[in-house]
Parts: sequence; structure tokens; C-alpha cells
Amino acid sequence: MRVDNGEVGARTPLVEEQRQLARDRIKRAAVEVLRDKGLGATVEEVAIVAGVSIRTVFRHFGTRDHMIASALRAQLIHYGDTLPRPRVDGPLEDWLPALLQAVHGLNAELGRAYWELAALGPTLEGELAEAAAQRRIGRTKLVAWAASTAWRLAGQKGRPPKWLFDTFAIHLSAFATRSLVADFDQDPSEVAEASSRALLAAVEAARR
Repeated sequence: MRVDNGEVGARTPLVEEQRQLARDRIKRAAVEVLRDKGLGATVEEVAIVAGVSIRTVFRHFGTRDHMIASALRAQLIHYGDTLPRPRVDGPLEDWLPALLQAVHGLNAELGRAYWELAALGPTLEGELAEAAAQRRIGRTKLVAWAASTAWRLAGQKGRPPKWLFDTFAIHLSAFATRSLVADFDQDPSEVAEASSRALLAAVEAARR
């Protein structure tokens, strides 16, 4: 009779933990490469940054697109989880600059891939198209939430005017981040400061 001493069962969680650690390491490397190389990042480039073999990458993700889409989805979730929530009836002047600092910092962290995900969305296929759709849905929700929250913190009721939603959409976009960082040599904190000043002025104008 075979006696089960629990060793096999004890090893299984460890194997799964090591597998997840390897996947997370590859995804972090993919995010780093995607930031600089965009959606054209290769498996070889990711493997070098992760310190693993190309075969290891394929063993965990199967295809290049699955690896890239997995990394992008993880970053999009991180994006939403990182944004600061306002205190109940807290001052707009405190929360909005903090939100803009977080948004433009995250846009810069995601880098070229995030900008390309927005710009090339309609032309992408498969899992990359799904990631682009997830980004678009998340961004639409972000703009609606940010504009409505700012309107409420400014002491207003009901929905803010449509032009204010549009103004928030512009100043929360990855295009705004990339334009000022790439073309005007600003860092994300400077972009955030300019955007927060513009949005505070826009909210004040909408109240009149």
C-alpha cells in the first residue's frame, strides 16, 4: 500500500508559485521594452531584459501577441488601481493636480506602446485589438469619472457641460503626455502641472 506523505501536494503550490514568478518577470520586462520600442517589441528583446531564453518566453505565453497583450492588460489594471480617489467633499484643488500627476506619470511609464495602442487600435487584430478595446473603454470611463467628480467637488450638481468632458479627455490623454514630453522636452510632472491648471480654469469657467 502506498502512503501519501503529502510531498507531492506540497510541491505543487511551489511549482505554481515559481511559474507565476517567471510569468510576472517576463511581463515586467515586456512593459519595459514596450515603453521604448512600442508594439513592435520582439520576443528576443523581452527575453534579454527578463534574463530568460526565448524558449522560456514561448513556454509561458505561446505567442508574441499573447505576451504583449498580457503585459498591456496587467498595466491597464495597474493604471486604474493607481489613480487617487478624492476625499468626500475634499477640495478640488488638492485632488485634481494629484490625479493629473498620476495620469501623466502612468502614460509616460507605459510609453510608446500605450500611445500606439490608441493610435493603431482600429488596425490591430486578435489579442492586441482586445487590449486596445480595453484601453478605450477604460479611458472613456476615466474621463467621465474625472469630469463628473471635478464638477461635484466644485459644488455643482447634475452633469457637467459636454465641452468640459472634451477638455478633460484632451488633458488626460496619452497624446498630451507624449506631445509635451517628446516635442517640448518636458517631464511628466510638468505636463501634469500644465494640465491641472488648464482643467481648474475650465471647471471655473463652466461654473459661470
